[in-house]
Amino acid sequence: MTDPSRARTVPERLTRRVDYLAAGRGRRFHSPRMTLQGAERDVVTPAVEGPRFGLTVSRKVGTATERNRVKRRLRAVLRHLAGAPTGMPGQIAFDYVLVARRDALSTDFQRLVQDVVEGIAGVHRPKGGGRTRRPAEAGGPTPSSPSGD
Repeated sequence: MTDPSRARTVPERLTRRVDYLAAGRGRRFHSPRMTLQGAERDVVTPAVEGPRFGLTVSRKVGTATERNRVKRRLRAVLRHLAGAPTGMPGQIAFDYVLVARRDALSTDFQRLVQDVVEGIAGVHRPKGGGRTRRPAEAGGPTPSSPSGD
């Protein structure tokens, strides 16, 4: 007896190790509070509507109580984003894994929300990140010419 209104506010979860490993082989976005890994699903399951999320909190983060608190906070962030008027960020056929760091325990909730949104956008950003190379200065050595004349 699932409440249909609750289904929209709870994101789909990753439950199998294979799915976590596949997301780990995909693109990554790092912040001081977490790393977000994402990869496109090979097979789109008709029962799954939207992105799926998994959480990883290692023992480096702290004691069991602290790790559980971090997981609760990250689940709350995902529920908050799923219930937003704009809907859950992310692409439909993607799996995401949030790998928490210790700073996620003491960070403001809104900052965690912002990190997840930026992380999802960062995973889908084209490689290169918008950085441009500086042109070689006029008269200076170039990579093709020796500089020892």
